Amino acid sequence: MGFWVQENTSVLIDRIASESGKPKQEILEKIESKKEKFAGLLTESGAALMVAKELGLEIDKNSKRLKIAQLEDGMSNIDLLVRVMQVFAPREFEKNGKKGRLCNLVVADDSGEIRLTLWHDDVKKMQEQGIERGSILQINNCYVTSFKDRVQLNLSYQGKFLSNQKKDAGFLPKIENKILKLDELRAGLNDVSVIARVLRVFPANEFKKDTGTGRVVNFMVADKTNTIRATAWNDLTREVEKLVENDLIKIEGGYTKEGMKGIELHLGYSARLLKNPKTGETLPSAMELRGAEVVQKKISNLHEQDGTVEIQGKISEIGKGKLYFSKCKQCGKKVIQIDESYLCENCGEQKEAESTGVVSVRIEDGTGSVNTVYYGENAEKLIGLGMAELKKRVAESSAEQVIEELKPKIIGKKIVARGPVKQNSFSGELEITCRNFEFAD
Repeated sequence: MGFWVQENTSVLIDRIASESGKPKQEILEKIESKKEKFAGLLTESGAALMVAKELGLEIDKNSKRLKIAQLEDGMSNIDLLVRVMQVFAPREFEKNGKKGRLCNLVVADDSGEIRLTLWHDDVKKMQEQGIERGSILQINNCYVTSFKDRVQLNLSYQGKFLSNQKKDAGFLPKIENKILKLDELRAGLNDVSVIARVLRVFPANEFKKDTGTGRVVNFMVADKTNTIRATAWNDLTREVEKLVENDLIKIEGGYTKEGMKGIELHLGYSARLLKNPKTGETLPSAMELRGAEVVQKKISNLHEQDGTVEIQGKISEIGKGKLYFSKCKQCGKKVIQIDESYLCENCGEQKEAESTGVVSVRIEDGTGSVNTVYYGENAEKLIGLGMAELKKRVAESSAEQVIEELKPKIIGKKIVARGPVKQNSFSGELEITCRNFEFAD
């Protein structure tokens, strides 16, 4: 016998009210209206399903709406309304020569909690929907398996999930999802959540451990209150390596330690990193957040350890180059064009690409000279050309010719440039990646 038979219509009505977020009395009135319209030819169950469809709900008459405590190994075609209690970092794996992704979540209702595993494209959908701790999740058409005598939940081939914070889910367990400011962090905290901007990502390192090889990557983050070092371990290092300066991120499930230079935030196996989280709070740009750290320097006194500096001088030369390149729309890293598509080595797959400008100029201030590099909007601002016009002019002549045409307009201009100092891996010389600049009078 199916679950949604006539004697269970009251359960169906409760479900429609819960999933639509509308009062039960309003649902009952709509059902009565349908029955009157069809002059008694429509059963109450049929009328309820028509109302559900009009409200945009997909109700499968053959599916079972159960509580987590009722789930047993082997059950299938299950629907659940749950709250997300925890989201673990996505993991990549390889089996039989094929690569895949999985992500585990812990979800709960008023009867208990269970682990939900999402696979492959569903991991991407979860990230696109911005599902995080505290999200209300409608899961349709899933099945139950067991692992080490514990039941766990999986989506079937045609299963669906949807995050909807508007649903009336007062029966679901509450969860404290407090976001801490960086200056509130103290050593020894667990299950820490913060929202910050990325200032810098350092290269990853590998290390040996008893079970094989591990990975670690450090990165600097900031909010309005503080700047700290964060450290990601193993699977999460892949997510951090996709980040670029100024990305807005949310870290969930981190823990804190006392480091050599103050409090550090660590992202272990239970942590998760969410890019561009849905938040009502706005943070200043990375450049503004590190503004207090900017140090005015003479070029002759520059050192790689200086961090972000401000120099003032005159443009003496424009460097050779292609003036623009293609980058991955998702992670911002450089891509390789293969026929009509683009391969992002950072993401490990074909991605949609976009063009971004890159211009280098040499600045001298009387004490010395240094190369400075400008990307994106800064490059366009420096040469006074938008990306569309720049690509057009390069296509009509060449990058070398466009540079020659720019020299009379740019060389000799006074400029104030700000950005981090680093050593160029090819030339071995110091250079500044300009994050902000203005022409001086």
